[in-house]
Order: sequence, then C-alpha cells, then structure tokens
Amino acid sequence: MDDLSPSQITLPGGYVGELCARHDTPAFRQWLATLPAVLAGSEARLIYRLRNRIYRVADPSNPSGPGLCVKAFKAPPLLRAIHYRSVGSKAARSHRFALHLHAHGAGATEPIGYFERWQGLRLVECYLLTRFLEDSTDLYSEMSRLLREDPDAEKYLALLRFAAVATRRMHDCGFAHNDLGGQNLLLRRTGDAAWADPVFIDLNRGDLLPSVSLRARARDLAKLEIPSHFRRIFFQMYFDDGAIPREFARWENWQRLRITFHNESRKYRHPIRHWIQSRRHIVISTGRPSYRDTWLWDEKSGQPSVVLESRDRRRYRHSSDLFRVATANLRGAPALWKSYRELRRQAYVQPVELRDRFGLCVEVTSDFPSTLKVLAEVPGIPVLVRCYFSKGAAGIDACASAIAQLVEAGHEVSLGVIQSRRAILAPAEWQAFLAEVFRRLHAQVRFVEIGHAVNRVKWGMWGIREIVSLWENVAEMRRLYPQLTILGPAVNDFEYHYYAPLLSRMNGLLDGVSNHLYVDRRGAPENFQGRFSLLEKCILGRAMAESHGLRGFYVTETNWPLTGAGEHSPLAGAYTPKHYVESALHVDESTYAAYMVRYALIALCSGMTERVWWWRMAARGYGLMDDVGGLTPRVAWRALVQYHKTIGRDRFLRREEREGAIWWHFEKHIVVYALAPTCATVPAGCACADMEGQPLLADGSLAVSGAPIYFSH
Repeated sequence: MDDLSPSQITLPGGYVGELCARHDTPAFRQWLATLPAVLAGSEARLIYRLRNRIYRVADPSNPSGPGLCVKAFKAPPLLRAIHYRSVGSKAARSHRFALHLHAHGAGATEPIGYFERWQGLRLVECYLLTRFLEDSTDLYSEMSRLLREDPDAEKYLALLRFAAVATRRMHDCGFAHNDLGGQNLLLRRTGDAAWADPVFIDLNRGDLLPSVSLRARARDLAKLEIPSHFRRIFFQMYFDDGAIPREFARWENWQRLRITFHNESRKYRHPIRHWIQSRRHIVISTGRPSYRDTWLWDEKSGQPSVVLESRDRRRYRHSSDLFRVATANLRGAPALWKSYRELRRQAYVQPVELRDRFGLCVEVTSDFPSTLKVLAEVPGIPVLVRCYFSKGAAGIDACASAIAQLVEAGHEVSLGVIQSRRAILAPAEWQAFLAEVFRRLHAQVRFVEIGHAVNRVKWGMWGIREIVSLWENVAEMRRLYPQLTILGPAVNDFEYHYYAPLLSRMNGLLDGVSNHLYVDRRGAPENFQGRFSLLEKCILGRAMAESHGLRGFYVTETNWPLTGAGEHSPLAGAYTPKHYVESALHVDESTYAAYMVRYALIALCSGMTERVWWWRMAARGYGLMDDVGGLTPRVAWRALVQYHKTIGRDRFLRREEREGAIWWHFEKHIVVYALAPTCATVPAGCACADMEGQPLLADGSLAVSGAPIYFSH
C-alpha cells in the first residue's frame, strides 16, 4: 500500500475522517482523539487566527521533527454545512486535493489527514493535518522583501519565474486553485535569489479537472497582485517564455476587471465596516509597497525597470500637473521663443573651443582599475560619475575612491546624484545623503547634476511637487560650496514642457539646465521631430536656460541602443521572451559610432550646448565598450579616441555644405560626412583618416557616406 493512500477513520467522540497510511497507527489515532484538547492547551502554538485558526503542534511519531500543521476551520452556517454533506467539508476537499498535488509533485506539503465532527446536519468541528513547513515564506512576502530591501529586477524576475513554473505545474496536473493569491503559494528561500519547495495552500476552493482550460488558468492567475509590466512577463514565463494566448489574455483581462470592481465596490457592499475603518483610520495592508512606490533596478540596462504599463501609469499621475505645466509654459512662451529666434541665427557663426566639451560617463564597478587603464587612451577626457542613493554609504565610499583615482589620472570629474523612489518616501534620508555626497566629494568635482530623468516615473517621480522636493536643501549646498556648478533638473528626452514649471520653482538653485537628450527614436541626429532636429532641440534648450537666467544647456546622457543586446538593451524592459522582436531603433556598431561623432559636432559646434557626456563608456546594450566578460572596445570607442586626439582639442571655425556633403572646418582639421553617399574632393595637402583613425588613400576625390572622415592639415 502507498504510504499516502488514505483510509477512513472513526475516533471516539463522534469524529470521522481520513488518515494517510504512513500515519495510520493505533498510537497516532489515540493522539488524534486528544487533539482538540491539545489545541486548547499550551502545547499547541497558534500561528494564525482570523476566520480560521492554524496551529503548530509536535508530531507524536517524530517529536524532534518539524511538527504538524493543524488548521481548525470555523463551523459553517447550516445551509453551507448541508452542501458540504454532498461535496465534502473544507478539510476533506483540501486533503483530497493535497493528495492529488503531492502525487504529481505539483506543490503540496505532505498530507496527513483530516477529521471532523457532525451533529445531525451541522458541522461542529473540522480539522486538517499536514506536515509543518519550516523556514517557509510566501510569494507576497518575498516580493515585498525584495522591493523594500533588495530592489533588483533580475532577482524579482527570478522569483516570478519560480512562481510561474510552480503554478504551471499545478495547472498541468489538472488542478485549478480558484483562490490563488500570492499568500497561498509558500516557498523556502535557499539563496540570494533562489527558492525551493513551492507549496500551494488553502486548496479547499479548488477543482480537479481533466484539463485546466485557458479560462480557468486566467481566473487563477488574475488574482495574483503583480505590477502590470511584470505581470505580463509572469504570464510569458508561465507559457514557457512564449506568446500569451489571446483567449487567455481576454479572460484574464475580464477577470481582473471583475476583481477590481469587487474590491472598489466593497465600501458600498459593506458600508458600516467601511465607515468604522474610516473613522478609526484602519488601513488593511499586505505589507507590499503600492504599485506607485514600486521601484526596481535593472543592472543589465543600467536603469530602473519599467514597473507599470502606460495605462496604469496614467492612473497614478497628478491631473493637477497638467494645469501647472500648461500655465507655466504659456507664461514663459514669449520670452522663450524670442530667445530661440535670436539663437537660431547664431548657430555655427562663432568659433568654438572643443577642448573638454565632449566627455563620457563611467560606472563605478568592482574592477575600476580596468576602467582607468582604458581611459588612458583618451587622456584628460572629462568624466561624469554617478552616485546612487539606492547604494547608500557604500556607494559614496566607492565613488569617492573612483573620483580620487580619476583626478589623479588627470581627468576633470563631474558628478550625477541619482535618486530612487525612496528619496520621495524618506526625504530626510535623501537630504542627508545629498549633504554627505557634497561634503565628501565637493573638492574633486566641477559639475554636479542633482536628480535624474525626473519626468520618467520609473525613476521614482510622479509629479511636479515630488520632483521639486528633491531640491529642498540644495540652497544650503550652494552656499557651502559656491565653486560648484549645479545642473538640473535632468529632464529626459525632448519633453521641454517640464522645464517651465520646474525652473520657476527652482529659482536660485541652478547654474545650468541639463537634459538627457536622446534622439534615437528619429534615427540619425539630423532627422526631424516635427520642426526640430538635434540642432533645433539644442537651440531651444539653450533658449530655455537663458529665458530663466541660467548659464548654458548641458547634455548629461545620450546614446543609441545596439542591435543584438537582448536583455541588456535599454528598450528590452529587463526581459526578452522567445518571440522577442528587437525594436527598429537599434543600430549596428558602425552606425552608432557615426551618430555619436555627428551628435557631438552638431551639439557643440553650433555653440548651443556647453557640454555633452556620453552614456556610457562600457555597457553591453549601449556602451562604447562591451562590459560582459571584460572590457571589449567597439567601433565607437575607437571613434571616440580619434575624435579626442584630433578635433577634441581643436577649435571649430565654420560649417559648410558642398558637393552633397557637410564640411566642418577646424584650425587643424576638417571633418566631412554626407547624409546620402557622394564623392568629395580631398583638400590639398591633407592626410586622410576614417572615423576610427585608420589612414585612407585618396587620389583627388573620396567616397563619402554617413561615417565621418578626418582631414588633417
């Protein structure tokens, strides 16, 4: 006989039930008869009590073991008890379903048995016995722990994959849970991002089915509370990293709407309970951060992960910000566009010294000596280092060490101070962090950018007031360290409408306006977005700064995503399923390098941008080097070295268009490229090199394309 095959039992006191063969001994039966008294005494440990009670008791067959878990169900009303006569009580159903899951290895703790007592048609007592799970937690608790203590997207995804695989196994064995909240999936943490022994509990509402339909699967999974972006990823993992079936998506969406309506209508269905909770300020909390406060860092792409889909993000935005943005822009429009028209006429007119204007961003890693070694190829290039609030004091220490080494190597260093959502939730901690960063690093840096991509909710900001709150103690920092140039508010992309309401509230806190001016969605930097190419965007950025009395426009982050980067791409959203189709915005390495040089020429030689820092030196998905398995230079790195040793130390004189090409004239060099292939005459007496610095042989004329060519006098 199978150790878990159940047998019917009858106990003194009118108790009936089932007991697995492994435990069906006279001694165990005798102990069972005393269990109600044991639960009422001091030997049993009450570990949960709401509608039902859960106890931990010693196993009489193995007193030194983990013990037994006893769930004592509340006696049901008469009509429901009558129904239980035909379908089985909660304990009977839970035991039957646990036996099924355990037999299929589909996530059930060892079932032991159940027993109950009836008085006529009434169910008076009802008990379920299973093996107690030591060191167990549940899915929601682990999600909450990661979000609060270790907000790493890769670990969060590992947890979701563990849950998706366990849930799929449960469904594939023919069981639908019908109450699948994350609290009903127990697990045991075995490592930093590893879990084992999934166990489904509260099985009494389930169904055994010949085959669990997509509709039934959707009904189960719709109850899981996972932020919408990661919920979609969870479903893809559930379907073996494949596409989500349309029928499943349709039923899941309907079930989620039904659940949302049920939750939001609770105050109408239970008005007295709602009124009491409101009067007493009772908040029912799961311990999980709200979707609005969920923040996860994606190390592969070097940014926070998207957490919510766009429709959900819109629900949490402050509608009053629309009015603030509109009124501030209307108020400042006359001065802004007057300045823009004047600056438009000045583009490329004045000579520009390019020394120290084009730099790059580096990350502080455990192998920073390798970074320093590579930087020796571009001696003295300006470097921007980021200091992350999420890394705390250890991050400040690492930045201080790296900056000291960079300064010693002859680099001008600037600093970006990067917030997380916690900067808003715990403003005192953020202000203390900012003060410590300034105190420790002010003597070795020149520019300090405070905040990052403040118009992107994934970086932790949900509105104008939250953004401005980051700057609460900056006035004191400026007073203490007047030699520093303070940049902000670090708006991302060409969303300049955020500047007017922000800059008007930051009067006296800034020296220059910073932007992460990506143009990758338009392709080449010369391409237009409406009436604005990169040139016009830089002009408008400088006009925005000058119309608010600030000195200059700074680009502190930009790049293009590279093809073939997979999950490392900044556009991948931390996960790529089997059917992942790479966005058309990705470019190959040679195109990336050409765009980088052309971006620098337009932004800096126009005189409209004070500085550009390229993000970043090393990254698999978008860097000048691949940083997986060491630092591997790409075409763009060699293009930067060529730029730095030639025009990076030269003086721009003028720009002209002839022979179908664009010519950039410097005191010692000429750079030429064409937006469409053409041939250009080689200037007399000039040596010629390609974008990477390799010599080119030319006899009178030269084929020119989008890759810049260098002529040296």
